[in-house]
Amino acid sequence: MVKNYSLAKDGISVFGTQMLTLIIGFVSGVLLARWLGPAGRGAFTALLVYPTILISLLSMGMRQATVYYLGRKKYSESDIVGVTLLLLISSSIIGVLTSVAIIAYTKNPDYNLMLILLASLTVPADLTINYFTGILIGKQKINKFNKITYLVPIINFVLIIFFVFFIKLYILGAVLATLIAKIGLAIYAVLSINSQYSLKICCKSEIIKKMVSIGSVYALSLFILNLNYRVDIIILEHLSNVAEIGQYTIGVGFAELLWQLPAAFGLVIFAYSANAKDSNKFSQDIAKMVRIIFPVVLFGSVFLYFASGYIIPFLYGEEYIPSIKMLKILLPGIVMMSFFKIINMDLAGRGKPDITIKLFLPAVLINIVLNIILIPDFGGCGAAFASTVSYTIASVSILYYYLRITQLSLRELFICNKNDFDFLLNVILKIIKGKNVSSKSN
Repeated sequence: MVKNYSLAKDGISVFGTQMLTLIIGFVSGVLLARWLGPAGRGAFTALLVYPTILISLLSMGMRQATVYYLGRKKYSESDIVGVTLLLLISSSIIGVLTSVAIIAYTKNPDYNLMLILLASLTVPADLTINYFTGILIGKQKINKFNKITYLVPIINFVLIIFFVFFIKLYILGAVLATLIAKIGLAIYAVLSINSQYSLKICCKSEIIKKMVSIGSVYALSLFILNLNYRVDIIILEHLSNVAEIGQYTIGVGFAELLWQLPAAFGLVIFAYSANAKDSNKFSQDIAKMVRIIFPVVLFGSVFLYFASGYIIPFLYGEEYIPSIKMLKILLPGIVMMSFFKIINMDLAGRGKPDITIKLFLPAVLINIVLNIILIPDFGGCGAAFASTVSYTIASVSILYYYLRITQLSLRELFICNKNDFDFLLNVILKIIKGKNVSSKSN
């Protein structure tokens, strides 16, 4: 039976690591925004949005498929890892070629051949990280996963200072810093997995078919999610200008800070859900996590709403004042998506990623239509409103479905009780004291 304390401990552990990476990444973002300006920041964001979306599709859901099959213990671990390596090599080659073709097709005057090639090379690096960290999550090696995770922003931070500030390479320097950091983490991930499994390509057709079959559904689900998160950047690039993209990116980045806690627990929930023997009991655990996390996100959104008017100009400069309004428009949708990120991972861990496709696809289409209608007149604010509407529709839809299959009530999912706070306090105290967290929840 899945233990509440282990789930919470690992979630807090991942969240702690993400907070460290978030702080470093946040400082890096502030420096880039100031050194590149809104136009440069926008061009940098728009350049990398295509590889980002491609990665979500070409990952073929291997992280999730690996976690799922490692949890089910149907095939040998070495065979699963070998198939993962084969698919990684294939998808990386396709990814680089496709990324180069798509970015070149945009004919953006801000992108030269060097920028296009470097941006496209982030695809195999990111795919390697995605595939191999799935093995760590599947084996519930959360500490190892954490150690790998915080390397990227540290390396990226140092390289941004070197390439952008000292060498004055600006956008090229920012792309170089991103690429080298990702390659460093990819190499570390490969060495970590190789030390345990001695990496060898496996061509067993049954495993390939099974993993691609379930993984493709996860991949399509992730692709739709990422498309909904990033389609506004693509449409802004065509209907607005790079300066507005830069301002919008800052607003989005601030709003998405609120996702760090549910995202951290989401990763852990997926691993535990894939290994859970009693899905009904696990649903009660998920409800507890939502009751604890949602109020924190809600409080954070209220704080950002009132404080952003002071924080953004102070950190980024007067050029980014338009980001404030964009952020405020985004906040309601970001809050709604916070519980989506938790319950969606439970559904994925149950082997039901297709639910995300069915419920999120209409929201994506609405987002695209609203962006096309609103961006010409309202720019980044129109894009923010389109995202909020889309996020809200998707979150309400998946909430309705989740309550129906788990038989939970809205009260059980959102209304905190004293036991929740006692539970969280006990977990934190046990982590601080370094005790073995294995007791059953009350």
